[in-house]
Amino acid sequence: MAIFQWKGIEGSQVSSGEIEARNAAEASQKLRERKVIVTNVVLISGKEEITKTEASGGLPQGQRQSQTVIKVKKEFNGKKIKVKMLVIFTKKFATMIEAGLPMLKTLRMLESQQEDKNFRWVVRSILEDVETGCTLSEAFAEHPRVFDTVFINLIKAGETSGKLTLFLRKLVLQLERSEKIRSKLKSALSYPIILLCVAAAVIGIMMIKVVPVFQGMFSAMGHSLPGPTQMIVNVSNFLRNPAQGGALVVLVAASIFTFKYLVRNNIKVKRFTDRYVLKIPIIGEVIQKSTLSKIAMVQGNLAAAGVSVMEALDIISKTITNTVYKDAFEVVKEGINSGNQLSALYSTCPIFPPTFYQMLAVGEETGKMDEMFEATAQYYEEEFDMAVERLTEALEPIMIVGMGLTVGFIIVAMYMPIFQMGKMVGG
Repeated sequence: MAIFQWKGIEGSQVSSGEIEARNAAEASQKLRERKVIVTNVVLISGKEEITKTEASGGLPQGQRQSQTVIKVKKEFNGKKIKVKMLVIFTKKFATMIEAGLPMLKTLRMLESQQEDKNFRWVVRSILEDVETGCTLSEAFAEHPRVFDTVFINLIKAGETSGKLTLFLRKLVLQLERSEKIRSKLKSALSYPIILLCVAAAVIGIMMIKVVPVFQGMFSAMGHSLPGPTQMIVNVSNFLRNPAQGGALVVLVAASIFTFKYLVRNNIKVKRFTDRYVLKIPIIGEVIQKSTLSKIAMVQGNLAAAGVSVMEALDIISKTITNTVYKDAFEVVKEGINSGNQLSALYSTCPIFPPTFYQMLAVGEETGKMDEMFEATAQYYEEEFDMAVERLTEALEPIMIVGMGLTVGFIIVAMYMPIFQMGKMVGG
């Protein structure tokens, strides 16, 4: 018989101890019978025994049904789970574990509380995996479309360190911040987009319904039209022609679809677009601040979780969509292999501002990298908030003035022949 040292979650507490068994599989089985969620089993004394049935890949006939666990790969194919659902789920999870509820009971309660059937299926799948002996992080890792690598790594860190509640709280904070950034960016762009749609609808109605009425009046006058008026009339005729106007609509829709397709599937187009967007005044600043805040926030959490710098950079690179930052991370990773400091490597990439890597340099000097990452994330989150305010303040008047000038030009152009006729009558 051999002696194994084990770590796991017993009830709601992280526990550890020693157990005597013939091999690691038997040790894990004994612990599962004690309702322990095993996270690690290590041989510390003796020698493992491999039974004939295990060597041949089978078990005695009377034990197969009770001891053999066939793990079937389950994939989530439902609709994307909303970030708000993940935040609420993680908050409840942390609260219940902190209150001392057993892990399996907590997961059952969370499953029953899910209103969304897709997310309820995911939680049930996690519960089933944990019941069969999987670690919590392994169960979450079965659903990469719902839980990203950052989420899984922080859960794993909580298991191994015995501070699951702490890392769940970190996850809640990270999800809330990410959702805050996304919602602020969405709200900042929604008002200008609504104004643009309203302007397009008003101009379209004027061109299709109002201009033809004036055009009939002008035809009865028998006079040549002023240049601006003729231009508006020509545009109206073009849009009302099914072959011409319809072709324009199809061309615009096809162009938008083609551009989106190329951005998703052509790396050269994606790189060009990402580089160009970052150069747009105010908009580029908003994207930069939000990205830097996310990088610092995720890297700080991963550093607190004990994830290596190289692995953390790989994880962050996968969570960022902008190829300019992805390429910069490849440069940083190459430098890490050479033994250079992280702040010095960030300074070699122009995409990272001096404030970013100088704050990290302070963390390297003091040995408090996770705290400095947190401070950096908060700093750029505040910078992001101010950039969003500037974006909103700039876009709203531009859209209103643009809409007013366009509609005003159409109205003045339509009334110019009437003004000319009034002058002729007065003369």
